[in-house]
Amino acid sequence: MTHRTVHLLCALLAAAALAACRPEPLAVEVTRLVTVMPTGMAVTEEPPASQPVETPVATATVVPPTPQVITVTVEVTRPPLGTAERPVQLVFPPLADASVITQRGQELADALSDATGLAFVVGIADNEAALVDLLCDAPADTIAVLSAPAYVVAHDRCDVQAGLVARHDDDLTWESGMLLTRAGSGLNDLAALDDKRWAVAEPGDLATSLFFRAALAVAGVEPGEIATYPEDSSALLALVNEDVDFTTAVYTPPVMPLEREWTYGETDPEEWRVLGISPTRSPIGYVLVAGEPEAGGYRLRDARARLFDTNNAIFDQTRILAVSPPIPNETVVLGADLPLTVARAVLGALPVFVASEACDLSVCSADFTNWTGLEPVDESAYDPIRTVIDQLGLEPADLWAAVE
Repeated sequence: MTHRTVHLLCALLAAAALAACRPEPLAVEVTRLVTVMPTGMAVTEEPPASQPVETPVATATVVPPTPQVITVTVEVTRPPLGTAERPVQLVFPPLADASVITQRGQELADALSDATGLAFVVGIADNEAALVDLLCDAPADTIAVLSAPAYVVAHDRCDVQAGLVARHDDDLTWESGMLLTRAGSGLNDLAALDDKRWAVAEPGDLATSLFFRAALAVAGVEPGEIATYPEDSSALLALVNEDVDFTTAVYTPPVMPLEREWTYGETDPEEWRVLGISPTRSPIGYVLVAGEPEAGGYRLRDARARLFDTNNAIFDQTRILAVSPPIPNETVVLGADLPLTVARAVLGALPVFVASEACDLSVCSADFTNWTGLEPVDESAYDPIRTVIDQLGLEPADLWAAVE
């Protein structure tokens, strides 16, 4: 081996040793942390690791997540109705002074509590419209006293129920109106009243005004003039004095002979005229025809009786042309969702208390309701009111004027 060959061999061996000491490239799998951006945010893709590029800087506006409102319904168990924590609400319209209602009403509440074992609280509404709102807003807790027009509004709005109707000292659970003309005037039917003068005491009253407005409209009759008077008596005097051609006033049927009953639509409003005898004043103040009812006579009670002392010919000078259907008195009304057991207990105890002497110092007092009793009432008793409402196109506000 020559000296050059030896050097060449050494050079080849050195190159092989250098190559053996150089590191091998390794493939490493790495998991990247990725931040999820809101929808619509632009993100620059990172290039593959094998391509040497400059890393771009991504800029974005971070949109905070929109807060979500979650409604959670929590069911809470209410105390039973009639407990101290949840007493039955017994609510009156402003029939009298607030102090009178509070005192008299509390005596009723105490009596009902003793009779039923339920707790009651007495309330006073600002007006009947507010009382209807309360009945409809708290149908499971409320018992109220309403006028007949207000009851119809509440029943049609939120299905309240009539429980009992009040009886007054005339022994009636209803009121009615009468339309009168002068005797001998020739105005003998509604058609004859077209363009005639009408005296009205309360234009918004159902029994004495609104019903007859509807009846005249159905008959195609338009009064020529409607004059308003302060009360029934002055309207009756306007008729007698010929200032008007007809008038309307309160009609209370006579006490019939021998305990007979006067029936609307069957008994003539002035049946007593068949006797041909003019009315007279009894020693104790009644207006009678042929003596007391116990003796076969009639006791007259309509609005003309109040004028008898100043004009004892008023019954001879006037004639009743028509009477309105009976309109129920104040009504004890039950909220639509009042529990049946509570309703039965109250409807059973109320008439008993009202019939007792204790009621004379409570709601039956002359300065409050002057009730003499409470009786069951049928829903059909309120149909005449609905008829008037439909015929005249009345709104609830029109009816509030009749009772406030």
